[in-house]
Amino acid sequence: MRWILFVAMSLIPFASYAADETDPPTVDIEEPMGGWSTDRIVEVKGVISDESISRVTLVVNGFSRSIDAAAGKFKATIVVSKGNNTVEVLARNKAGQGRDSVSFFSDVPPVDMQVVLTWDTDGTDVDLHVTDPKGEECFYSHKVTELGGKLDVDDTDGFGPEVFTLAHAISGDYKVDLKYFSSHGHAQTVCKVQVVLFEGTDREKRIEFDKILTKTGDKERVGTFTVAPMEQMDSGEMAGGK
Repeated sequence: MRWILFVAMSLIPFASYAADETDPPTVDIEEPMGGWSTDRIVEVKGVISDESISRVTLVVNGFSRSIDAAAGKFKATIVVSKGNNTVEVLARNKAGQGRDSVSFFSDVPPVDMQVVLTWDTDGTDVDLHVTDPKGEECFYSHKVTELGGKLDVDDTDGFGPEVFTLAHAISGDYKVDLKYFSSHGHAQTVCKVQVVLFEGTDREKRIEFDKILTKTGDKERVGTFTVAPMEQMDSGEMAGGK
């Protein structure tokens, strides 16, 4: 009996060690596949070897966000820019981190301003509102402004993105608000707003805002950013966020 007990007890630490002895996850981005595209809105899809991982990090042209993964798969919609784009996905478990990346060229019309909203809950509806220096607000029921601002994407079922673009930005202050249109029972939703000004030029500027929404129906200011007059930008003063 003592021999049997010894054998059984000696297997316990071995079993624990074996369970913890895992490999870092491998990541494989299946779409996009690289090459060339004419789409501003692109879907990212792929697989990870560790099916227990529920969140991975998606990095698009230097902007990162956390996205859901399930049963070894991940999927997200992204907004790309004119020219070269790089997409990277990182996954981590106890043994370490795995990653995969892909680069491709996108031939889309250039814009002076791109404002992208994403959030971290499924089934929720968060609305992006952008108000220009003339006081005109662009949102889901007023998608085109006099200055040419456009709400290109209005997502109503979770995660986003919602996208505002402006081909020719005038100088002045731009205000960004979010409305928590529908929470679908989520206690809170973490939102990220990414602003790119004059992308691909020597005036390029990138700004990020974060906001936690907790109450359905609330409309809250995320932040403001300024486009400086052209003569100031030529002399080295860049647009900034507040």
